[in-house]
Amino acid sequence: MPEQVSPETGPRAEGPAVSRWAGDSPLMRLVRQREFGIIAVGVVLFVLFSFASSGTFDSFQTWGGIGSSAAELGIVSVGVGFLMVSGEFDLSVGANFAFAALVMATMIHDGYPPIEGLLVDLGIGIGIGLLNGIVTVVLNIPSFIATLGTYFLWSAVVLIVTGGTTITILPPEPTLLNVLGGIIGEQMRSEILWWLGIALVVGIVLHRTVTGNWIYAIGGKRMAAREAGVAVARTRIFAFMLCGMLAAFAGAVQLAHLGSMSAGYGTAYQLEAIAASVVGGCALTGGRGSMLGIVVGTIILQMLASGLILSGVSPYWYQAVVGIIIIVAVAMHTRIGAVVRGSEG
Repeated sequence: MPEQVSPETGPRAEGPAVSRWAGDSPLMRLVRQREFGIIAVGVVLFVLFSFASSGTFDSFQTWGGIGSSAAELGIVSVGVGFLMVSGEFDLSVGANFAFAALVMATMIHDGYPPIEGLLVDLGIGIGIGLLNGIVTVVLNIPSFIATLGTYFLWSAVVLIVTGGTTITILPPEPTLLNVLGGIIGEQMRSEILWWLGIALVVGIVLHRTVTGNWIYAIGGKRMAAREAGVAVARTRIFAFMLCGMLAAFAGAVQLAHLGSMSAGYGTAYQLEAIAASVVGGCALTGGRGSMLGIVVGTIILQMLASGLILSGVSPYWYQAVVGIIIIVAVAMHTRIGAVVRGSEG
């Protein structure tokens, strides 16, 4: 009879963790949550930037911009974080983002209905994810190497097909494109709702379904998961396909937002999405992470980008500060994990 699979520890947990905080107050139970560290970092950054920017950082207008900027990266990060929980990486999401959206832009430019362009866009993303999954799972090539190769492949295809030019579909088409990237109210764009809605749905899959249970098990203890009857190969390929589809959809959202697409768009998303996931609590070794943490990690990165500029700091410091935040967040996650396990060190 197959063993039961635990989302947090993989097949057959060794027993409940004994924590010296067990039975303590609700505050201590909150502190034990892995997301607590990054949420605390976010609160500190919000306060610091609010003071440093003389109050402009905490305005509704600023946060409307932060939300819009975070949405496209956030959609990519949802897929990348989901994949990281399974113990895999996808470095091709930036090229996927640009290639799928450029095909969609070309179709709309040539007179095809936007809905057909979107379906082709999503199909390309799923196909790229399927290719990544097959190369990784069937050929047994580490996903870091496999997807680095496909990143260069699709980046080259984009440049060959477009010649590096930007495809513009202005004025934006009504209906579908306005639904994907239109303005709601004065500052908010619909892409924010798409991002949060996708994060909610994928979060339910990750935290409340058998598939999500398998994802955690595969990332945490792959051999034990296989012995417990988990469909390891199929689940890994599914995670790659979901990641590819969301990267392509994020490209469609940016196309709807900007009314144009270029081969250079999204080129940094593969590293920023990994950074957002790591900051949000995803382990590089797999088996740990949450959708809430991934969303908060994405917001943190966009807070840094906007807060530094509004505070009068050179935007060139952005990457340095992101590096520091990653180190601090991982250290806090590690410490909180030690507390949960009852470790003294």
